[in-house]
Amino acid sequence: MTKYIWRVKTRLPERYLTPCKVLARGKMNTCLVEFEDGYQVTTSRNYVMKWETMQRKLAKRSLKKSDISKNSNA
Repeated sequence: MTKYIWRVKTRLPERYLTPCKVLARGKMNTCLVEFEDGYQVTTSRNYVMKWETMQRKLAKRSLKKSDISKNSNA
């Protein structure tokens, strides 16, 4: 099963960046999400992000920051 991350702070801010799994996908871009502690919530699929996607975004950010610091030191 694909790993997901809860990616929003506005709804359930205490769950921000918490691993979860999508149990079911519904109509109108909704899904049933379950966290590791068993808590379940129905929400928009925009509120979760695949684990691999989050890792790629973080890697890109770190590359951009290192490029910026190299250019400022030159």
